[in-house]
Amino acid sequence: MKYEDINKDKYPLGFLINKGTTTNSEDLNKTFVSHTRQMALLQKETIGYEGDLNSHSWRLTSDEGGHLKGSDLAPFPLGFFNASIHGDVVGRILKTAKKESIIIDEIKCEVKNSYYLTGSFVKGDGKGHAEPTEINLEIKSPENKSKIERLVNSCTKKSPVLTALRTPLKNTFSLIANGRRKKLSNLNESEKNNPEDPYQFYTKQPSPNEKETYSKRMILKTGKVSDGKIEPVDGYNVSASSGDVPGNENFNKIIRTIVGNSCTKANDDTVEVDTVLGLPGMSHFIISMDINGVKAPSPVNIMGAAISFCFLTQTHRYIHHQKFNIEGLRMSQYLTFKESFSGSLDILPLDTHLFVNGTASDEDNEKLIDMSERTCYLHATLAGNLDSKINFKVV
Repeated sequence: MKYEDINKDKYPLGFLINKGTTTNSEDLNKTFVSHTRQMALLQKETIGYEGDLNSHSWRLTSDEGGHLKGSDLAPFPLGFFNASIHGDVVGRILKTAKKESIIIDEIKCEVKNSYYLTGSFVKGDGKGHAEPTEINLEIKSPENKSKIERLVNSCTKKSPVLTALRTPLKNTFSLIANGRRKKLSNLNESEKNNPEDPYQFYTKQPSPNEKETYSKRMILKTGKVSDGKIEPVDGYNVSASSGDVPGNENFNKIIRTIVGNSCTKANDDTVEVDTVLGLPGMSHFIISMDINGVKAPSPVNIMGAAISFCFLTQTHRYIHHQKFNIEGLRMSQYLTFKESFSGSLDILPLDTHLFVNGTASDEDNEKLIDMSERTCYLHATLAGNLDSKINFKVV
């Protein structure tokens, strides 16, 4: 099957598709829907909704760098997740400060996420792992430090993205092959009947909404590249130059750190993040978010896209390594939060529905979804109890 290139129509890497009728940024008691499909090579495209299918919808695109033999046209999945933390923490602090008449002039933020894989992707015993996120805030404000500390603590406690990090989840799945749902042996089966097949929503290529005003810097490749030469990764956890040698200290554990930086002023409409994978020769990308999900996607929407992009990267790579006769990769994903009367926030298990076509056996199709779940760094993140390390200073 020939997949389309994300640049085929020369559209921006991210744009508003439809202005919704049910967007309420104050209400977190809802489900964020993502419809994601495989594009050419390791490219992916998501229609991400600010809630249900009647809410604002955005086109978001992702790719992988040369280390994974991607085309490096759009941000990598883990960069989206890194950016979502910026958008949620910084955006929430600034929005709450404005509401409570707390003066903040500017917030500089650095976020670091680290991941690693144990076992062998090729041999089928790989497993993704995530480490606690580090968040460093520099807040420019004339207010006293204790007031800012209370504000930061309150906002990080109510952050849906940080709630996802610190809540261990037992996520649910379904597998639909050639239009028929297959029973899963190893993963938690979703209770959702008749999930949307994303191909129903891709009967025509999404196009930019020309009537509404939104950020034109939603997703950009900056042109900046980290020093060093790209080193391809073989087997997904062993660098090509290290050799597949069990005694090699690099075998079975390569830590990947993603670094994002942002500088947001009090009156900015969006939080704009420069994010990069901490390997030689990697491209920098900008991802912008609006805490209200109006001028740009909300941080939660970006988080949902990140998870679906990461999952489909693993799916595509496992098909390639195993030479499965599987095509037409796409998925629907449902990310649900519940807000109590007291204001506390809970996240429900992420609900993922993978659609495939082809002549692969039921056994191979199930191997595919099992391996994708095990090696997806962001599913590993959601499965853990990863309280973030938050450091801040007032200047």
